[in-house]
Amino acid sequence: DSRSLSQKIVATYRLCSEQLSSQHHYDYGMRAVKSVLTAAGNLKLKFTAQNESVLLLQALLDVNLAKFLAQDVPLFQGIISDLFPGVVLPVPERDVFINALKSNIKKMKLQAVPWFIEKIIQIYEMMLVRHGFMIVGDPMGGKTCAFKVLAGALGDLYTAKLMDEYSVEYCIINPKAITMGQLYGCFDLVSHEWTDGVLATAFRAQATSITDARKWIVFDGPVDAVWIENMNTVLDDNKKLCLMSGEIIQMSSKMNLIFEPADLEQASPATVSRCGMIYLEPHQLGWAPLKDSYMDTLPPTITAEHKGLINDMFHWLIQPCLDFTRLYCKFFVKTSPMHLAYSMMRLYSCLMGEIAQSGQEDSEEMSSQQITLWLQGLFLFATVWTVGATINGESRKKFDTFFRNLILGMDDNNPRPKSVKLTKNNIFPERGTVYDYYFKKVGSGQWTLWTDYITTEKEIPSGAKVSDLIIPTVETARQTFFLEIYILHKIPLLLLGPTGTGKSVLTNNFLVQLPKDRYIPNCISLSARTSANQTQDIIMSKLDRRKKGIYGPPVGKESIVFVDDLNMPAKEIYGAQPPIELLRQWIDHGHWYDRKDTSKLTIINVLFISAMGPPGGGRNDITGRFTRHLNVVSIDSFDD
Repeated sequence: DSRSLSQKIVATYRLCSEQLSSQHHYDYGMRAVKSVLTAAGNLKLKFTAQNESVLLLQALLDVNLAKFLAQDVPLFQGIISDLFPGVVLPVPERDVFINALKSNIKKMKLQAVPWFIEKIIQIYEMMLVRHGFMIVGDPMGGKTCAFKVLAGALGDLYTAKLMDEYSVEYCIINPKAITMGQLYGCFDLVSHEWTDGVLATAFRAQATSITDARKWIVFDGPVDAVWIENMNTVLDDNKKLCLMSGEIIQMSSKMNLIFEPADLEQASPATVSRCGMIYLEPHQLGWAPLKDSYMDTLPPTITAEHKGLINDMFHWLIQPCLDFTRLYCKFFVKTSPMHLAYSMMRLYSCLMGEIAQSGQEDSEEMSSQQITLWLQGLFLFATVWTVGATINGESRKKFDTFFRNLILGMDDNNPRPKSVKLTKNNIFPERGTVYDYYFKKVGSGQWTLWTDYITTEKEIPSGAKVSDLIIPTVETARQTFFLEIYILHKIPLLLLGPTGTGKSVLTNNFLVQLPKDRYIPNCISLSARTSANQTQDIIMSKLDRRKKGIYGPPVGKESIVFVDDLNMPAKEIYGAQPPIELLRQWIDHGHWYDRKDTSKLTIINVLFISAMGPPGGGRNDITGRFTRHLNVVSIDSFDD
């Protein structure tokens, strides 16, 4: 029996390499075979009486299914069913584990989508077979949440003494936000003194720890052939980290190395074959789970009837608009549909301020009818300024026509839901485009031109320079509006537009006028030569030490970091931009590392605004893993 089974393993991998699509993270070499054998061995110990072909089939699925793209899964299942005809797999007993996962998903305010739970189970299975593995996929696919939910669930199982599991301690490092010497450690050029790097310290602490807890080091950043090649001995069966100082640290059996890149285009085959792969695709998650989570965060003044209305509006408007912009419009910067839908929800929440406060101590209560009208109007406004905000001038005209037809109910594929009551007064006036108006929250709400948002005539001071004057226009009104609302609600913002549209001037002017007792502005201009270390120093220079390892502005204030020319830093040979990776680690995880003693520095009460021109010329594309945190507002070049 064993001979025929061994031939089947070889046949499976041969057929996979011939028939499936070629991806950077697929690998069908000797190490892949070995991990199948390990998995089969584990299963054999667990189910001694079970037929071996069933065990092998289970092992093949456990090890390989996680890394395939959606389109390759049916092909792989076809190959397997041809090689193992009529073998039926027993349904595994996973109720305890799945319940632990679901309670953690609920705790983190996420949605228990079957696909997401399946992916977490795959990560868990992979963790048992390989000590180094990668969670790969585009942003917004749930990579970070997946391992956090798993860590929480294992902790719960440990406290309940189930499944012989242990709780998890993990530390997150972005390998591209620091230099190689700061990651592994280096010799001082002058005194030849050895200093440890961030990874060396963390790795040693976990390897020498005597507790039973599982320990993970998470590398959340792009994988390239330089820094990860030094990990070859760790990811091998040797499991030893060799440092330049000659020290060799043996990895303990409780440790795992988890890599979290968006893709493996720059990784060498040596790396790919050493790691297990779990691939998460955002489009399999879709924006519907985001919307379900969002519905739970709505303010309490919104009744069930209003929630139904908002739900209908989402189903009616968002998908057609996303499809239209994707197919017929040109973008200033490439973002995913998930990101646009998510931005829309954030902006919508920001606009609901008055509704959330209605009926509280100093504000009068709004009638249900009025709330309904406001919710509808604000929804249209939020959709235009997020889903339709990253496209260029030409495409805006197309989007305008499409959007007007859609909300009038003229589009037969997407009829207007019954609950939505839009009259002539509640939709955009006919003159100009949908981009020319904002929703003014008075009475039952009205659409007013942006020019009305600029209120008073400013007095021009006598000694002013011409270059310092800011003459209010439609564009400046929009920009000020979004700066005000996003800073008030602490949402990171990216202003995008060609040079000469006044992004920096307006923002700087706006920051200067903020109340000094609440906000401390900190402006940074990035250039092609800016390094991550310089960026870190500039931001830290305006922060005080609150307590050990926690830094922030003086108590009661917010620091606002304004990064101008965000996409100017030059790309390294493998395409990473260290300053951006550093900012991403802070926005994602709220901390970075001290460069001298490698301790963790948590950053609090810092807000982020940035501006950049469209990619091209000296400017680069920036990674989607960073732009996913930002609400993007694009500013077109002025009309004459």
